[in-house]
Amino acid sequence: MINKLNILRFFLGIIFVILPSGLVIAEDSGVSVFMYHRVGDHRYPSTNVSIEQLKSQIFEVKKNHYNILKASDVVRHIAEGIKFKKNSVAFTIDDAYVSFYENGWPLFRDNDIPATLFISTDMTDFSIPGYMSWDQIRKYINEGGLIGQHTASHMSLPFNNVENIKEDILRSQKRFMEELGFVPDLFAFPFGEASENVISIIKDLNIKSAFGQHSGPISHKSNIHYMPRFSINENFGDIERFTFSSSLKPLIVNNLKPSDMFISNSKLLNFSFEVENKKLINGLQCFGNLTGEWTSIDLVKNESSILFSEQTTYKEGRRRINCTSKFNGEWYWFGHQILIK
Repeated sequence: MINKLNILRFFLGIIFVILPSGLVIAEDSGVSVFMYHRVGDHRYPSTNVSIEQLKSQIFEVKKNHYNILKASDVVRHIAEGIKFKKNSVAFTIDDAYVSFYENGWPLFRDNDIPATLFISTDMTDFSIPGYMSWDQIRKYINEGGLIGQHTASHMSLPFNNVENIKEDILRSQKRFMEELGFVPDLFAFPFGEASENVISIIKDLNIKSAFGQHSGPISHKSNIHYMPRFSINENFGDIERFTFSSSLKPLIVNNLKPSDMFISNSKLLNFSFEVENKKLINGLQCFGNLTGEWTSIDLVKNESSILFSEQTTYKEGRRRINCTSKFNGEWYWFGHQILIK
């Protein structure tokens, strides 16, 4: 599919958007944040990239002068209304596997590319094989590496109560303070699983931003406590997909229903949203793994909203939805993840 998506990327006009904060900026290209787990550990292809795949991606961003940001810069751009430049990217890594430290970090470090590592502290505290030690984490930080919170136990947050969630996150924060002397500002949801209740809890714990695992470029209208990232692995780590993902513009949607990412009763699920740029509606397509397999989704389109057809069926578990539209030679993308009980 990617071979058919070679696009001529150019800016044809300026459209103004008003941010919730009241700041006004021109519509920009957004930023694609990439998420990795393991590097060079082929036992786990669904969470691993080969060393050669990562080398080709780093070569791409260096050779073609991508605008490389820290994950914290992404948050700052949103908060301060700073325009994202064309081909803006950021790099994140979940879980602190030792294969990243041994095979991936040297590539980022030696090419002066910032990488943010999200750490679940229990894995390190219990010396679970395959995870980085605190000494390795300290060396990584001393060499310029950045870190973020990923809970203590890597629990599925929406399936836990308020007390368990707070205890787990606070235990993690305590261990960061004891071992490193500070608590990282950034946060990533384990498995990308969140809910309105979970987001409320992390806000109470003074966590000001968080990343999920649904795909799509981040815009100034993205939920700063549920920002998307493109997952990179062996099957989805070729250079064509990487460059395509880097070139995408945000497909901004409003009035997403249901607003909660955690669905307790799929029988009552009626999925709908509004597309902010009406010119994108005609070419809009949506795909999802709502029943476990990836298929196209039948849409009911009108000027005010997009609805999934009444025949759409859902299966319990972690489900993802990706919607795209091509307009004036440029591709726009919106991704969303729901967890169905």
